[in-house]
Amino acid sequence: MEIQVHELFFLVFAALGYVILQSLFILGVRIAAKGGTEVLPDGRDKDSEMILYPLFKYLSRVRHVKVYYSGEQWDILFEKLQQKLKNDTLVNSGNGLIYDNSSPEPGERIRQVLKEIDEKISMETDDKGVTRCYKTDEEYVVNKYFRKPVIQCQICMASYWSVFGYWIPMFYFFGFQIWIVYFGILNICAVSCVNWLLWMRGSAHEALIMKGK
Repeated sequence: MEIQVHELFFLVFAALGYVILQSLFILGVRIAAKGGTEVLPDGRDKDSEMILYPLFKYLSRVRHVKVYYSGEQWDILFEKLQQKLKNDTLVNSGNGLIYDNSSPEPGERIRQVLKEIDEKISMETDDKGVTRCYKTDEEYVVNKYFRKPVIQCQICMASYWSVFGYWIPMFYFFGFQIWIVYFGILNICAVSCVNWLLWMRGSAHEALIMKGK
């Protein structure tokens, strides 16, 4: 069966229109999840009233993990400390240091020097007098391969939400066909690109409005 030119044009136009519709739906979901959490004077959290923000907040939970300096990175940091604290006696104990307690406030000087090197570096001293340096890292509780496609990344969301916008309808009406798989991959790529383009344009327009205020 031959496809006429006007039929081909209609199919292409319909496909592009459907891609845009999917993109608008996905971006609508993402916009409905925008917001923030305000800490009230009594310590309670007040979430944004956007309807999907609680889901976004739940999937974006993080835990704080101490990452201690060790190995080569610790040796580099210890060398910097020695250069800045030439008048203090510092002993490298492996992945930590021991300082001379006879000098006045040695711990405070080390803490100040660490802030000069990197404001994110903290220190703690154990019962044996060994001081270890660390940074606090944020780790997401929910795996990125779930939270990003669901609601956190407007580009990645094309993969998850295409299940409802493309795969289920296509398999329902046409059954399993190999061409549906090929077009499904193209559909995800196209929707991702449109999502990125519209989101960037929208963000730029929002920034101009906020700047005008």
